[in-house]
Amino acid sequence: MAVGVLASLPFAAIAQQTPQKPDPLAANAPVPASTYVSAFKNYQAAADEQATPDKAWRAANDEVAKLGGHAGHIKSDAPADHGKHH
Repeated sequence: MAVGVLASLPFAAIAQQTPQKPDPLAANAPVPASTYVSAFKNYQAAADEQATPDKAWRAANDEVAKLGGHAGHIKSDAPADHGKHH
């Protein structure tokens, strides 16, 4: 008998009434409170605040230049004799 009661518990959960949803067209329908979280909530200033933006930009470009032209994405031209392989 206990097994039958335990086996029927899921059906009891399904038989529960679902709460009525408020009519979205009703002017007095309850709505959740709106919240605001600033995009700058976790903002951390740059470590090097002494450098002006133009100097930071120049330093970043100099670093990329050391890597060989856009971090190696730009390849050099093919050798002049590349057409002789036909």
